[in-house]
Amino acid sequence: MVMKMAAVSAISLLLLCCFTLSSAGSKVCDHYAATGNNFTVTLDHKLVNSQRLTWKHGDVTIIDRRKDNKIITGNREHLDEKGSLRLKNLNKNHSGIYTPEVFDTNGKKLANLKATNLCVLDRVPNPKVTMECPKQNVRFTCKLQTQMEDLQYEWLQNNNVVDKKKYSGNTLTQVAKTVEKDSFRCKVSNKVSSMVSEAVEQTCFKPDPIFPEKLLGINTWIFVGAGGGIVLVLIIVVIVCCIRTKRRKRMQLKEEGELRLAWTNEQHHQHSHPPDQHQRQHHHHHHHHHQQQPAGHTGPRQHRSKQHRDQQRPRAPDHHGGHPQHGGHPQPGGQPQPSPRRPAHAPPRPVDNTDDEQPPPLPQPRKKAPKTPRV
Repeated sequence: MVMKMAAVSAISLLLLCCFTLSSAGSKVCDHYAATGNNFTVTLDHKLVNSQRLTWKHGDVTIIDRRKDNKIITGNREHLDEKGSLRLKNLNKNHSGIYTPEVFDTNGKKLANLKATNLCVLDRVPNPKVTMECPKQNVRFTCKLQTQMEDLQYEWLQNNNVVDKKKYSGNTLTQVAKTVEKDSFRCKVSNKVSSMVSEAVEQTCFKPDPIFPEKLLGINTWIFVGAGGGIVLVLIIVVIVCCIRTKRRKRMQLKEEGELRLAWTNEQHHQHSHPPDQHQRQHHHHHHHHHQQQPAGHTGPRQHRSKQHRDQQRPRAPDHHGGHPQHGGHPQPGGQPQPSPRRPAHAPPRPVDNTDDEQPPPLPQPRKKAPKTPRV
């Protein structure tokens, strides 16, 4: 009986030891840090210069500072003014338990100080969403390039968080028809970082097209492209016709303006400078009138026909002896005929300005003719 009790006690003690060791090995991390970052392990004690300080990483002493701030082991840059431990450019080897120890001037160890369990983790890489089409559903899967532990997944539908009951880990399944135009992303995170994938849309469900895929055995898009090309050609033709019509109209207006301007200049030239022939006829007419007038005549010039008639008309003989004057023949019967009355001077004719003729020259002063002696 005693032997049985001793065996049970030994087994119980062994189980207790195993449980204690497993609990110590699975201690939860106090702090998490990402690789490449810096981290400071805080000393929960007010340190004085007369005290000795050591830092251990597991069982290895990495810092040993004696009194009067003398460093025996490690680098001074790894300690700050309060005795906290500085860790730079972290990697996975920095993970573990950091334990501080403080001794007084007599070498007596003070009460146990708080140890820190640091866990250094890699950052989460950029995830990518893949898609499958089982039956009428769509299955999205969030994948990473490298395998990592302690990851958390979260799904976003149109940038809204999806209820955790609708997905399992890195897989999300939906009815394809109900999410026809929705976008999906996955968010992967750990204790030190998180990343979100690019948005994707399902391609499992395709609604029936409005137009048939083929028409008369030819792809419908060929007809659409041909129709678009014809419309484009018609638009170009209309534009060219409009440009040509506008250009022709502009040229016509320009030619009409030039013709109108030329006609106006010609009329102005005719009014300001009569033709040479008209001027010569007018000059000849005035010259003839000037030649027909007797010397010393200052009255208005008579018309050529009227002067001609006056010259042809016989003059009456004078009253002395019935002899004709200047070689005139006596009239039958010997009776003197009364001298015909000379026609009164005709009033000057108004100058016709319709053709812008030049006015007649002014009358010349009367020249005194030599007196002929009377017989």
